[in-house]
Amino acid sequence: MDNPPLSGLVTGLNMFSYIGEFLPQEHDDIAISNHLATLSADIEHDRYSDQKNWFEYYIYTMRYMGWSLYQDSTFTSTRHVVANSVADFLVESADAMKDFRQANAMIDTLDAMKSNNPAMLSFDSESRQGESFQIVPARYDSDGNLHIAFYKLELRVSKRKSSFLFWSLEEHSATIIQHKAYMRLDRNEMDRVRAYLKQKSSGKLMKRFDLRKNRPI
Repeated sequence: MDNPPLSGLVTGLNMFSYIGEFLPQEHDDIAISNHLATLSADIEHDRYSDQKNWFEYYIYTMRYMGWSLYQDSTFTSTRHVVANSVADFLVESADAMKDFRQANAMIDTLDAMKSNNPAMLSFDSESRQGESFQIVPARYDSDGNLHIAFYKLELRVSKRKSSFLFWSLEEHSATIIQHKAYMRLDRNEMDRVRAYLKQKSSGKLMKRFDLRKNRPI
């Protein structure tokens, strides 16, 4: 039986959410470029105590691997009160986006995440239970170009707990600090550096967990 379609990817402190079906090559390209950008940012800045500069260096590194900034990304910081759970916040935020598919894609990704214990444990560990993590919706536009929105999030809460995405925060004072950047893949540039990227990441890739849809399409 064929595997269900991918709904996303968990690697390091990142959860990618795929809108629509993704090409296997670009699924790998996302994982490799994210891996190298994360390593570079970790060398330059502490991902927990210096989150804004860590994120900016992460995006800076992505630009050397075929990704370009667009839509006047500014890394502006915003603060949001979390009333229910982080998962609810993510779905509500996706529902407010222009692309109506984003909320359904986020639901599929979170549903797959909830039933994947190894992915959940890794995400909890890498993010220190939400202290620093990234949610990354990815989609193709009508011309087939790959777009990614990076949301760098900091969950500020009085008590931390495993499976933090789904933990009810109703009785806790919880806020999320968010930085964001939008990027588009230049396939010609990615093709030019792909062999070098694979060489740099050979044998050193972070653990990655493919998330697949649990519900019928």
